[in-house]
Amino acid sequence: MTRIIMVRHGQSEANVAHLFAAGHTDAALTDLGQKQAAAIADYLVAHETIDAVYASDLSRAMNTVRPTATRLGLTVVPEPGLREIYAGLWENQPYELLREKFADDYATWKLDPPRCRPTGGESVAEMYTRVTSLVLRLAAENEGKTILLGSHWTPVLAVIALALTGSVEGMIPENSPRNAAIHIFHAENGVLTPVELNITAHLADLPPAPPYIA
Repeated sequence: MTRIIMVRHGQSEANVAHLFAAGHTDAALTDLGQKQAAAIADYLVAHETIDAVYASDLSRAMNTVRPTATRLGLTVVPEPGLREIYAGLWENQPYELLREKFADDYATWKLDPPRCRPTGGESVAEMYTRVTSLVLRLAAENEGKTILLGSHWTPVLAVIALALTGSVEGMIPENSPRNAAIHIFHAENGVLTPVELNITAHLADLPPAPPYIA
């Protein structure tokens, strides 16, 4: 059995600017996002024994798990397969423009995510397969260990969907991961099960993030 701890990156500059910063767009953590990363480290060092750390190679994901890795004397292994969905023409665009210029595709994104493809980009189903197959491979390669994965909204939601429903159909808004939330799973014989989702106790002493408009 492998214990998987997965976190969505902390608040990014794109989050604050309400931009669709996706799989080919780098966006730095804000000051709050850096504080969230430090809080994640405090919580995980106190509660977990972690053997390896992987993250999307985009800086907001790498820098969310880096404080934990540093305190444990580990190196963050960059893993492009943990990147956010590639959003094609939506990359780094304001949500207001998406609603106006790509109305049909964006409506599908909001109302029926499992069947969405950002205009010119990777489909949600393709992203789901990319991410979940990688996570199961990393679990198999780290049998008997605990691994930490730093990623993004849709990849974390994909792993939650796999654990809860076994399919992309579980990628629904009700299962959305919060910025800097911690999610714990067990993987055994290619099967992922949820242990605890959307842990946010470590964020209690930080100022709340402003509403995210998408």
